[in-house]
Amino acid sequence: MTRKYQILFLILLSYVVVLSFYPILTTGFINLDDPVMVVENQDIKSLSFNNIKHIFSSYQYKLYHPVVTLSYAMEYFICGTDPYLYHVDNVILHLLNVFLVFFIIKFLSKSFFVSFISAFIFALHPAHVEPVSWVSARKDTLFSFFFLSAVFAYIKSYEINKGKLLYCFSIILFILSCMSKPTAVTLPAILILVDFYGDEFKFKYDYLKKYIPFFIISFVFSYIAVFGHYSEQEKIIATLFVKITNFYDAHLNCLFYICKFFLPINLSCFYPDFYDHCDIVPNFVFYSSALLYLLIFFVLLSLKINKKIFFGFFFFLITLLPSSGILPTGIAPVADRYTYIPYIGLSFMVAEVICYIYKKNKILKYIAVSVSIFVAAALIYLTYQRNLLWSDNKKLMTQAIDYAPATADQAYLLRGIIYKNENNLDLAQKDIEKSYSLNYKNAYTAFHLAHLRQKQGKYLQAKEYYSVIPYTNVNYAYAMQNIGIILYNEGKTKEAISFMEKEKDKNLFLVNDGYFATLAVFYQKEKNFEKAIENLKLAISVNPKKEQYYIHLMTIYETTDDFINFEKTALQGIDFASNKVPIINKLASCFFEKGKYGQTKVLLLLKSNLCDNFGYFLLGNVFALEQKYEQAIFCYTMSILLKRDNGEIYFKRAMVWYLLKNYDSAQKDVKYAEKYNFIVDKEFKQDLEKAKKEIKK
Repeated sequence: MTRKYQILFLILLSYVVVLSFYPILTTGFINLDDPVMVVENQDIKSLSFNNIKHIFSSYQYKLYHPVVTLSYAMEYFICGTDPYLYHVDNVILHLLNVFLVFFIIKFLSKSFFVSFISAFIFALHPAHVEPVSWVSARKDTLFSFFFLSAVFAYIKSYEINKGKLLYCFSIILFILSCMSKPTAVTLPAILILVDFYGDEFKFKYDYLKKYIPFFIISFVFSYIAVFGHYSEQEKIIATLFVKITNFYDAHLNCLFYICKFFLPINLSCFYPDFYDHCDIVPNFVFYSSALLYLLIFFVLLSLKINKKIFFGFFFFLITLLPSSGILPTGIAPVADRYTYIPYIGLSFMVAEVICYIYKKNKILKYIAVSVSIFVAAALIYLTYQRNLLWSDNKKLMTQAIDYAPATADQAYLLRGIIYKNENNLDLAQKDIEKSYSLNYKNAYTAFHLAHLRQKQGKYLQAKEYYSVIPYTNVNYAYAMQNIGIILYNEGKTKEAISFMEKEKDKNLFLVNDGYFATLAVFYQKEKNFEKAIENLKLAISVNPKKEQYYIHLMTIYETTDDFINFEKTALQGIDFASNKVPIINKLASCFFEKGKYGQTKVLLLLKSNLCDNFGYFLLGNVFALEQKYEQAIFCYTMSILLKRDNGEIYFKRAMVWYLLKNYDSAQKDVKYAEKYNFIVDKEFKQDLEKAKKEIKK
């Protein structure tokens, strides 16, 4: 096939991928980790040096993936929490990975059709909808991009003169891959496998030493992953590695993934455990181990013919190993997203088999083509349908419930939360109660059941459910905080303060920033500004990125006429808060009201956001008072472009147009001001009419 047609095939594949994943581009975030990882994540709301330093020096929910968090931060900087860009970036990453798979396989197989079929299966396998359509699964698409790029740079280092440079580049890419997801630590073994397949592997020190940097990096990030994810007790060797059930489960999980590769139906975002781990391990678990080893045996026998089956199968096994279940890292025993890289190996195997049959004889050739076309159409259809499902939160959870209703406590809970957020409290109650009946030990479910009762006004039941949450649970502080809010809503402010202070004294290390902020509200209600200030300062010390705390503290200082601390708090917030704009605007408004126009202008020009309509509005007011009318017009116009439905801005611009004797523009702005419900001064309108008549005369 000519190069021209090869490019055409790849363009066609890209087009099919975009169409298949299009449904997810028009949807919002998934109610499954997305709110925590993106919408409510304070770490992504700033690209300051201090915040980037924090991202790279801390764990995110027991996982170290700073590059992923940084990617969210960059998207947030561009579009805030508009989900469109996040989904577009995931699809782009997937497309890049498809091309990388194509070029890597083409380098290894020297066959366009083998590489194209492999890339096609990888691109459109229904199991890959989860890591692409789910924003929180960015870890998988992003780590895979750096992982595959590292492999490609490594194999290309043999081909051209800049071998050492590409080798060093592959090491950098490997580090970025590990910083996206620790699963990338398998890369050194994959590089050895690639060299073995290409007859480049030699068991000599001079040859083996090139793998040393990769193994060192792999060891370091393996340690970082285990250190962050597991508690002190779980880090004990006996706890981690001597759980024989985990070892057997890994075999069963591998077989499950192989079955789902060849028969990708009945997929789910939640898969149940294959058996009750509290009971005796059933026989089929042991049989699964025997079956897997039998498969490995036949794969090893295939080496007598060639290395193709061996390469594909062991690529699958090696890359799956960290997610196989030997070291459980989540609530689900298996998940579709874990197959994103491993299925490349099985895709390669299938592609080689298809091409082998195609070349065998004419009859088999037509059969191979017919079956391939049918399978390709089936994959496109199943992937598109799976994307439709992932584009609807409720349907996704409903499908998970239908898949395994007896163990679908998480799916019932998440669907119940969706109903709760929609204020459909009856359906929310039905789902959350069902979730609680399936797993009454889940404190997270108890918390949401309590919160539902709170929204329903059933305060006594809400307090009962909040009370069962153990103090070791992450939701304990929120539960105690909500009990305080219930007491406050019942008109028992002093009792709410007393209760929350006692809980704070008992478990100070568990109290979160929201707890302190809520206490501050209660103290402010009681006019105890000293205590309110004390608690807000504690809230800021726990979470210095939340701008609401600075705004609240500034409001109290404003109430007490303490403008020195008002300004100090504002400057602190400008330095540390994720969203500085409301703090800057509040401080600028204060300067403006006090007639400090120079300070207002300096603050807004140096600190304000270019996309802040209120900042431009305030700056326009300053320029108007300074009789710099052209600058005022520019600022008001920018403010209007950013927020077109504010009648006051149109009126302010109309006044400046009037002073510039541009009465037609002033009259147009007056009409817009009235259109957006701003009451225009009658005297101004009369003066404007008089001025227009005088010009006509």
